[in-house]
Amino acid sequence: MAQEIRRLAPRYFVQTPNFWFPVEPHLRLPVIHWLPEPWRVAVFIRRACGYYPRARTCDEARKILDDAHLLGAHAMAELFPEAVIERERFAGFTKSLIAVR
Repeated sequence: MAQEIRRLAPRYFVQTPNFWFPVEPHLRLPVIHWLPEPWRVAVFIRRACGYYPRARTCDEARKILDDAHLLGAHAMAELFPEAVIERERFAGFTKSLIAVR
């Protein structure tokens, strides 16, 4: 997606949640995205999280986890090398990253 945005758009504003913000916005849970995968799978087997329903199997939980990946500032800068990376802050933390060209 980033490559197509860069190819087609002379100007853009692309915003994504920051991996280093303590709350995972898709799951609406604190620090879950920093836990090892088996622990995250166990959480999904036990309960619904954010926009996602409770998983019935481990494979279903892994598919949910693969649905959204958070980026850090370095990864965002690699995806959009000609952009300025802005930081949206909340309570002293960088909540989201914004690539602007």
